[in-house]
Amino acid sequence: MTLLLIPVLTALAVLALAAALYQLRYRSVGISQRLHRMVDADEAVLMGDAAKLDDDGLVDTSIPFYFQPLAFLGFLLPTQVYSETLKWELAQAGYRHLEARRLFAGARVVSTIGLALAGILIAMVARLQPHELFLVVGVATAVGYIGPVMFLHARQSRRQTEITLSLPDALDLLVICVEAGQGLNAALMKVGKEIGINSPALSDDLMIVNNEMRAGVSRTQALRNLSLRTGVDDVRALVAVMIQSDRFGTSVAQALRIHAGSLRTRRRQRAEEKARKAPIKMLFPLVFCIFPEMFVVLLAPGMLELFRALSQSQ
Repeated sequence: MTLLLIPVLTALAVLALAAALYQLRYRSVGISQRLHRMVDADEAVLMGDAAKLDDDGLVDTSIPFYFQPLAFLGFLLPTQVYSETLKWELAQAGYRHLEARRLFAGARVVSTIGLALAGILIAMVARLQPHELFLVVGVATAVGYIGPVMFLHARQSRRQTEITLSLPDALDLLVICVEAGQGLNAALMKVGKEIGINSPALSDDLMIVNNEMRAGVSRTQALRNLSLRTGVDDVRALVAVMIQSDRFGTSVAQALRIHAGSLRTRRRQRAEEKARKAPIKMLFPLVFCIFPEMFVVLLAPGMLELFRALSQSQ
């Protein structure tokens, strides 16, 4: 049993260390990129360099050399490489690289094979029976195959939550810009730059909308791509309002103001819903973690005195 625990604990420690290093590097790189982007944008505005403003760095077609073997292994899963559904799921998680599907499929192949080999190694070290060997290898292979999908869905959910929470503030800024006399395209660009400090995910998506419209994509299609790229219901409703206002010629500012009020109401309702769920979620920690300790603290002295008195009477 000890030999079985050693590789498992070692793998968990290595994974925890890798996750900590990745999180630290991701935070530092993200903050540095945001600061550089703000400085470059300010310099471009001051110098009047339009070409510099166009270069947002949001699309990169090259793959680093150390990721090329991973992309090559992705062709072992051709249904994943050419899947349009996976393309939008990766975009909703923030992976918009042209080769993101190949890299994801390659990571899935590597994790499946790696965990399967790890399961075989653990089974050989522990000298398990054949049926136990098949069980361990099967579970390890399934975890390796499903693990990248679970990671993708977790990152997608976290990004969608960030966009949902920051969307009402961005919509208020959009209303102010439109009512100040700016066009919708200029207002989207301005909001995309200003909201970047609060929500980099929403800022990137709004800047992509502007880049698509500059490239010749119609506003309706660019807004629909925004809803597909985020996968957020609030964004989908906002896109529907903007498309209808643009199509029927109604006041965009008035429609956005009404929709901003509904989004704020919806955000308050979500907060109230979470507040009502809090007592139910606290029930299990109270019953299984806090109440036993309270019983020990309250009853232990009395029980000790009782045992001491009974032992003396005997």
